[in-house]
Amino acid sequence: MEVKKITSLPMHYERYLGQIDRGWLDENRVHGIQIVSFKNQPEAGVTTYATLGLGRHEVEMAAGKAIRQELLISANNEFSPDAIAGLLLSLAEHMLSRNRAFLRGEVIGPGNPVIGGVTLSAIYVTNPSPFDSALTKFQSNPPATVFAYLIAITQSEATLVLKKGWRWFEDQLERQNPDIWNLSRVECIEV
Repeated sequence: MEVKKITSLPMHYERYLGQIDRGWLDENRVHGIQIVSFKNQPEAGVTTYATLGLGRHEVEMAAGKAIRQELLISANNEFSPDAIAGLLLSLAEHMLSRNRAFLRGEVIGPGNPVIGGVTLSAIYVTNPSPFDSALTKFQSNPPATVFAYLIAITQSEATLVLKKGWRWFEDQLERQNPDIWNLSRVECIEV
């Protein structure tokens, strides 16, 4: 059986996340980044939001290496899709303004709540491990596009990442299994 070659980012997303449910475009921006969403990903009751077009821009990694990057974030369906799409677009614009990729273990913030009416105030960057590992890289034009998964975290968790390191934090996420898609959670990773 012949495997169909994926030639576009929307096709890549739909192969691993299912059909695009909705999209957002900020027509006032020249960067051309859109946000798309996928219902019930990575599980029922959760929506995943992804940038589409951020990868048209090359950004720097360590040692001057250039890559392309797209961003993913997931949240329980109770949270405003428009607000989450706005958050993701803001983070994409932040990445472009600094011309540097988000790296695994990086913490953005803490600051104000990530969206209005929630308790989490920082973003943690990691690999998109809740999804099929084939989602993590898309090769169209060199350099390859890699995907960063963003998790909203508490101010205390942000401090723990900085003090104990990202490997420790990810081990604790696996061991303690907090509801990372609940943007109003108050529990913190326990030391």
